Amino acid sequence: MSLTTPSFTLSLLGLLGLLLSGLLTGYLLRYMQRNKSKKQLLELEDEMLRNHAKILSLEKIISDLKRENNQLKNIYARRSRESQVHS
Repeated sequence: MSLTTPSFTLSLLGLLGLLLSGLLTGYLLRYMQRNKSKKQLLELEDEMLRNHAKILSLEKIISDLKRENNQLKNIYARRSRESQVHS
């Protein structure tokens, strides 16, 4: 079989075509997989940011309640002292 026969040339072109189509298919699959992973990562980061914002909001509420509680304690302590002095 000679390297210049038409059947050998067609077989070689067919193999080259299969190789290129395989490479292209692999590249496209990897590209789609990478985009899916990036999308999932962004969704997880958004969820983390929402959770952190919620935690900060709850921490602020706790801090406000503690401050209010301390203020009420001070008011009651002052009234208690005043009532003891007037007694």
